[in-house]
Amino acid sequence: MAASIWLLMFDPRGLANQFLNFLLNTKGVDYRWLANENMLRLATIIVYFWKYVGYFTIIFVAGMASVPRSVHEAATIDGATKWQDFWYITLPLIKPTTLLVCVMTTIQCLRTFSTQYLFVQGGAPLKPIDVVALSIYNTAIRDHRIDRASAMSVLLLLIIMSLSYLQMKISKSEEVSY
Repeated sequence: MAASIWLLMFDPRGLANQFLNFLLNTKGVDYRWLANENMLRLATIIVYFWKYVGYFTIIFVAGMASVPRSVHEAATIDGATKWQDFWYITLPLIKPTTLLVCVMTTIQCLRTFSTQYLFVQGGAPLKPIDVVALSIYNTAIRDHRIDRASAMSVLLLLIIMSLSYLQMKISKSEEVSY
């Protein structure tokens, strides 16, 4: 759904070109969002940033709200500045939240598909935004190689599980409590 909306925004007559034309004081320039390789990568980054920044912000705000106020008050009494309070108290205590966001981001990055698929269907070149899930889809559907696509899917699952396990293992070694 989000990719469909952004596909319209990156159209030559869409809001992205109008915004850049306004910002750079140019008239009617087509920045070729879905044709130029660099602009296509930027467009993909913008879509995913827009799609997930609010979600992960809410998770971080909830994590920061879980840090007891008494810990912050004790740091203030001990003479800690706001920066020291954030750096030495808040940041270490939201480590589980940071781990959750890192694992979820890794999984999302490895299984991303819809935006790249819709961009390619909209005429964008495949090469700059070819991701694993899109390769699996193309192998199965376009090339009719279900066997190879199934093997690629299993490998992707194993890679996601391994990276998630590794992130959790590394995080456990530096556990912080209050």
